[in-house]
Amino acid sequence: MLVKLFKHDFRSLSRAQVPVLIAIAAAAVLGFFNMLFLAATGSGQLVPEESDGYGLMLSISVGGTLLIFTALAAAMTVLSVLIFVRFYRSMVTDEAYLTFTLPVTPGQLIGAKFLASAVWFCFGGIALTLAGGLMYTGAVIAGGEDFREAMAYLWEDVLDMLAGNPLTVFLLVLAALTAAVRWYFQITGAILFGASVVRKNKALAAVGMIFAVNFVVNLLTSIFPTMGLFGMGIIFNLYDYGEFSPNLWLIVQICVNFLVTALFWWMSVRIAKKSVNIE
Repeated sequence: MLVKLFKHDFRSLSRAQVPVLIAIAAAAVLGFFNMLFLAATGSGQLVPEESDGYGLMLSISVGGTLLIFTALAAAMTVLSVLIFVRFYRSMVTDEAYLTFTLPVTPGQLIGAKFLASAVWFCFGGIALTLAGGLMYTGAVIAGGEDFREAMAYLWEDVLDMLAGNPLTVFLLVLAALTAAVRWYFQITGAILFGASVVRKNKALAAVGMIFAVNFVVNLLTSIFPTMGLFGMGIIFNLYDYGEFSPNLWLIVQICVNFLVTALFWWMSVRIAKKSVNIE
Protein backbone atom coordinates (compact mmCIF):
# COMPACT_ATOMS: atom_id res chain seq x y z
CA MET A 1 0.00 0.00 0.00
CA LEU A 2 2.93 2.33 0.65
CA VAL A 3 3.94 2.03 -3.00
CA LYS A 4 0.43 2.96 -4.14
CA LEU A 5 0.40 5.96 -1.80
CA PHE A 6 3.79 7.02 -3.11
CA LYS A 7 2.63 6.83 -6.74
CA HIS A 8 -0.49 8.85 -5.92
CA ASP A 9 1.46 11.57 -4.11
CA PHE A 10 4.14 11.61 -6.81
CA ARG A 11 1.53 12.15 -9.54
CA SER A 12 -0.24 14.81 -7.49
CA LEU A 13 2.99 16.73 -7.03
CA SER A 14 3.97 16.35 -10.68
CA ARG A 15 1.13 18.62 -11.83
CA ALA A 16 2.81 21.56 -10.11
CA GLN A 17 6.45 20.49 -10.18
CA VAL A 18 6.88 19.76 -13.89
CA PRO A 19 6.25 23.42 -14.85
CA VAL A 20 8.83 24.46 -12.23
CA LEU A 21 11.43 22.12 -13.75
CA ILE A 22 10.62 23.51 -17.20
CA ALA A 23 11.16 27.02 -15.83
CA ILE A 24 14.53 25.95 -14.40
CA ALA A 25 15.52 24.52 -17.80
CA ALA A 26 14.51 27.75 -19.55
CA ALA A 27 16.47 29.83 -17.02
CA ALA A 28 19.48 27.54 -17.54
CA VAL A 29 19.43 28.11 -21.31
CA LEU A 30 19.18 31.86 -20.80
CA GLY A 31 21.96 31.62 -18.25
CA PHE A 32 24.19 29.77 -20.72
CA PHE A 33 23.92 32.54 -23.31
CA ASN A 34 24.22 35.20 -20.63
CA MET A 35 27.45 33.60 -19.36
CA LEU A 36 28.78 33.57 -22.93
CA PHE A 37 28.02 37.27 -23.09
CA LEU A 38 29.45 37.98 -19.63
CA ALA A 39 32.68 36.04 -20.16
CA ALA A 40 33.23 37.48 -23.61
CA THR A 41 32.56 41.00 -22.33
CA GLY A 42 34.78 40.63 -19.27
CA SER A 43 37.68 39.33 -21.31
CA GLY A 44 37.38 42.22 -23.77
CA GLN A 45 36.47 40.03 -26.73
CA LEU A 46 33.30 41.97 -27.59
CA VAL A 47 34.25 45.53 -26.63
CA PRO A 48 37.76 46.76 -25.74
CA GLU A 49 38.17 47.66 -22.08
CA GLU A 50 39.15 51.21 -22.97
CA SER A 51 35.95 51.67 -24.98
CA ASP A 52 33.14 53.92 -23.68
CA GLY A 53 30.57 51.14 -23.97
CA TYR A 54 32.58 48.57 -22.03
CA GLY A 55 31.23 49.56 -18.61
CA LEU A 56 27.62 49.53 -19.81
CA MET A 57 27.88 46.12 -21.45
CA LEU A 58 29.64 44.68 -18.42
CA SER A 59 26.91 46.07 -16.12
CA ILE A 60 24.20 44.57 -18.32
CA SER A 61 25.86 41.16 -18.37
CA VAL A 62 26.46 41.15 -14.60
CA GLY A 63 22.87 42.27 -13.97
CA GLY A 64 21.61 39.49 -16.23
CA THR A 65 23.68 36.95 -14.31
CA LEU A 66 22.21 38.12 -10.99
CA LEU A 67 18.69 37.89 -12.43
CA ILE A 68 19.31 34.34 -13.64
CA PHE A 69 20.63 33.22 -10.25
CA THR A 70 17.67 34.91 -8.55
CA ALA A 71 15.27 33.12 -10.91
CA LEU A 72 16.89 29.74 -10.17
CA ALA A 73 16.73 30.33 -6.42
CA ALA A 74 13.10 31.44 -6.72
CA ALA A 75 12.25 28.32 -8.73
CA MET A 76 13.67 26.05 -6.02
CA THR A 77 11.77 28.03 -3.39
CA VAL A 78 8.54 27.66 -5.34
CA LEU A 79 9.17 23.92 -5.71
CA SER A 80 9.55 23.62 -1.93
CA VAL A 81 6.50 25.74 -1.14
CA LEU A 82 4.32 23.75 -3.53
CA ILE A 83 5.35 20.52 -1.82
CA PHE A 84 4.26 21.81 1.59
CA VAL A 85 1.07 23.36 0.19
CA ARG A 86 0.20 19.95 -1.23
CA PHE A 87 0.90 18.35 2.16
CA TYR A 88 -1.40 20.86 3.87
CA ARG A 89 -4.23 20.33 1.39
CA SER A 90 -4.11 16.54 1.58
CA MET A 91 -3.84 16.41 5.39
CA VAL A 92 -5.90 19.35 6.67
CA THR A 93 -8.39 20.65 4.08
CA ASP A 94 -11.52 18.89 2.78
CA GLU A 95 -9.30 16.56 0.77
CA ALA A 96 -8.16 15.03 4.08
CA TYR A 97 -11.60 13.46 4.51
CA LEU A 98 -10.69 11.21 1.60
CA THR A 99 -7.07 10.83 2.71
CA PHE A 100 -7.96 9.52 6.18
CA THR A 101 -10.53 7.05 4.86
CA LEU A 102 -7.81 5.05 3.12
CA PRO A 103 -6.98 1.68 4.72
CA VAL A 104 -3.49 2.79 5.77
CA THR A 105 -1.81 3.99 8.93
CA PRO A 106 -0.88 7.65 9.56
CA GLY A 107 2.76 6.61 9.44
CA GLN A 108 2.29 5.22 5.94
CA LEU A 109 0.53 8.42 4.83
CA ILE A 110 3.30 10.65 6.14
CA GLY A 111 6.04 8.30 4.92
CA ALA A 112 4.64 8.17 1.37
CA LYS A 113 4.41 11.96 1.23
CA PHE A 114 7.97 12.26 2.45
CA LEU A 115 9.28 9.81 -0.18
CA ALA A 116 7.40 11.56 -2.99
CA SER A 117 8.65 14.94 -1.78
CA ALA A 118 12.22 13.63 -1.51
CA VAL A 119 12.13 12.47 -5.12
CA TRP A 120 10.94 15.87 -6.31
CA PHE A 121 13.54 17.63 -4.19
CA CYS A 122 16.14 15.42 -5.85
CA PHE A 123 14.78 16.29 -9.29
CA GLY A 124 14.99 19.96 -8.39
CA GLY A 125 18.54 19.57 -7.12
CA ILE A 126 19.58 17.72 -10.27
CA ALA A 127 17.95 20.41 -12.42
CA LEU A 128 19.80 23.17 -10.54
CA THR A 129 23.08 21.26 -10.81
CA LEU A 130 22.64 20.84 -14.56
CA ALA A 131 21.69 24.51 -14.87
CA GLY A 132 24.85 25.50 -13.02
CA GLY A 133 26.91 23.16 -15.19
CA LEU A 134 25.42 24.65 -18.36
CA MET A 135 26.16 28.19 -17.18
CA TYR A 136 29.69 27.18 -16.19
CA THR A 137 30.17 25.67 -19.64
CA GLY A 138 29.17 28.95 -21.21
CA ALA A 139 31.67 30.81 -19.06
CA VAL A 140 34.43 28.35 -19.95
CA ILE A 141 33.69 28.56 -23.67
CA ALA A 142 33.80 32.35 -23.83
CA GLY A 143 36.20 33.06 -20.97
CA GLY A 144 39.42 32.69 -22.86
CA GLU A 145 42.52 30.64 -22.21
CA ASP A 146 43.48 32.42 -18.99
CA PHE A 147 40.07 31.74 -17.47
CA ARG A 148 40.20 28.07 -18.44
CA GLU A 149 43.63 27.68 -16.88
CA ALA A 150 42.46 29.35 -13.67
CA MET A 151 39.43 27.05 -13.48
CA ALA A 152 41.63 24.00 -14.11
CA TYR A 153 43.89 24.95 -11.19
CA LEU A 154 40.86 25.62 -9.00
CA TRP A 155 39.25 22.26 -9.72
CA GLU A 156 42.57 20.50 -9.18
CA ASP A 157 42.88 22.08 -5.73
CA VAL A 158 39.28 21.20 -4.85
CA LEU A 159 39.69 17.57 -5.92
CA ASP A 160 42.95 17.27 -4.00
CA MET A 161 41.28 18.64 -0.88
CA LEU A 162 38.35 16.22 -1.20
CA ALA A 163 40.63 13.26 -1.83
CA GLY A 164 42.71 14.16 1.21
CA ASN A 165 39.72 14.30 3.57
CA PRO A 166 37.36 11.47 2.57
CA LEU A 167 35.87 11.01 6.06
CA THR A 168 35.12 14.71 6.42
CA VAL A 169 33.51 14.80 2.99
CA PHE A 170 31.36 11.77 3.82
CA LEU A 171 30.28 13.26 7.15
CA LEU A 172 29.55 16.61 5.51
CA VAL A 173 27.30 14.97 2.91
CA LEU A 174 25.56 12.90 5.59
CA ALA A 175 25.09 15.98 7.77
CA ALA A 176 23.54 17.87 4.84
CA LEU A 177 21.16 14.99 4.05
CA THR A 178 20.04 14.56 7.66
CA ALA A 179 19.59 18.32 7.98
CA ALA A 180 17.36 18.32 4.88
CA VAL A 181 15.23 15.48 6.29
CA ARG A 182 15.02 17.26 9.65
CA TRP A 183 13.96 20.46 7.92
CA TYR A 184 11.19 18.64 6.03
CA PHE A 185 9.71 17.05 9.14
CA GLN A 186 10.06 20.31 11.08
CA ILE A 187 7.80 21.99 8.56
CA THR A 188 5.27 19.20 8.07
CA GLY A 189 5.12 18.63 11.84
CA ALA A 190 4.55 22.34 12.38
CA ILE A 191 1.76 22.32 9.79
CA LEU A 192 -0.04 19.48 11.54
CA PHE A 193 0.52 20.96 14.99
CA GLY A 194 -0.69 24.41 13.94
CA ALA A 195 -3.81 22.94 12.34
CA SER A 196 -4.54 20.79 15.39
CA VAL A 197 -4.71 23.62 17.93
CA VAL A 198 -7.20 25.94 16.19
CA ARG A 199 -10.62 25.61 14.62
CA LYS A 200 -10.46 28.57 12.26
CA ASN A 201 -7.67 30.18 10.24
CA LYS A 202 -5.75 26.92 10.19
CA ALA A 203 -3.62 28.00 7.22
CA LEU A 204 -2.49 31.10 9.10
CA ALA A 205 -1.85 29.03 12.23
CA ALA A 206 0.18 26.51 10.21
CA VAL A 207 2.35 29.24 8.66
CA GLY A 208 2.90 30.90 12.02
CA MET A 209 3.80 27.57 13.60
CA ILE A 210 6.32 26.89 10.82
CA PHE A 211 8.18 30.11 11.60
CA ALA A 212 8.01 29.52 15.36
CA VAL A 213 9.13 25.89 15.22
CA ASN A 214 11.95 26.56 12.77
CA PHE A 215 13.23 29.46 14.86
CA VAL A 216 13.22 27.47 18.10
CA VAL A 217 14.61 24.23 16.66
CA ASN A 218 17.31 25.91 14.59
CA LEU A 219 18.35 27.96 17.62
CA LEU A 220 18.52 24.91 19.87
CA THR A 221 20.34 22.77 17.32
CA SER A 222 22.93 25.52 16.99
CA ILE A 223 23.48 26.24 20.68
CA PHE A 224 23.37 22.84 22.37
CA PRO A 225 25.69 20.94 20.00
CA THR A 226 28.21 23.78 20.32
CA MET A 227 27.99 23.75 24.11
CA GLY A 228 28.22 19.95 24.23
CA LEU A 229 31.16 19.91 21.85
CA PHE A 230 32.96 22.55 23.90
CA GLY A 231 32.36 20.53 27.06
CA MET A 232 33.65 17.36 25.42
CA GLY A 233 36.73 19.23 24.27
CA ILE A 234 37.49 20.26 27.83
CA ILE A 235 36.75 16.86 29.37
CA PHE A 236 38.69 14.80 26.85
CA ASN A 237 41.41 17.38 26.17
CA LEU A 238 40.55 17.52 22.48
CA TYR A 239 42.18 20.91 22.12
CA ASP A 240 45.63 19.86 23.32
CA TYR A 241 46.71 19.08 19.79
CA GLY A 242 46.41 22.69 18.66
CA GLU A 243 43.93 21.85 15.92
CA PHE A 244 40.36 20.67 16.30
CA SER A 245 39.00 18.35 13.60
CA PRO A 246 35.56 19.18 12.18
CA ASN A 247 34.63 15.48 12.12
CA LEU A 248 33.39 15.42 15.71
CA TRP A 249 31.29 18.51 15.11
CA LEU A 250 29.70 16.88 12.06
CA ILE A 251 29.00 13.67 13.99
CA VAL A 252 27.26 15.67 16.74
CA GLN A 253 25.17 17.50 14.14
CA ILE A 254 24.18 14.23 12.46
CA CYS A 255 23.08 12.74 15.79
CA VAL A 256 21.08 15.86 16.64
CA ASN A 257 19.40 15.78 13.21
CA PHE A 258 18.41 12.14 13.72
CA LEU A 259 16.95 12.86 17.16
CA VAL A 260 14.98 15.91 16.02
CA THR A 261 13.70 14.06 12.96
CA ALA A 262 12.53 11.14 15.11
CA LEU A 263 10.78 13.56 17.48
CA PHE A 264 8.87 15.31 14.70
CA TRP A 265 8.02 12.00 13.02
CA TRP A 266 6.55 10.69 16.27
CA MET A 267 4.67 13.95 16.85
CA SER A 268 3.31 14.02 13.28
CA VAL A 269 2.04 10.44 13.46
CA ARG A 270 0.30 11.06 16.79
CA ILE A 271 -1.34 14.26 15.57
CA ALA A 272 -2.41 12.68 12.30
CA LYS A 273 -3.89 9.78 14.26
CA LYS A 274 -5.87 11.81 16.79
CA SER A 275 -5.92 15.56 16.58
CA VAL A 276 -6.00 17.03 13.06
CA ASN A 277 -8.89 19.46 12.65
CA ILE A 278 -10.02 19.11 9.04
CA GLU A 279 -11.53 22.14 7.37
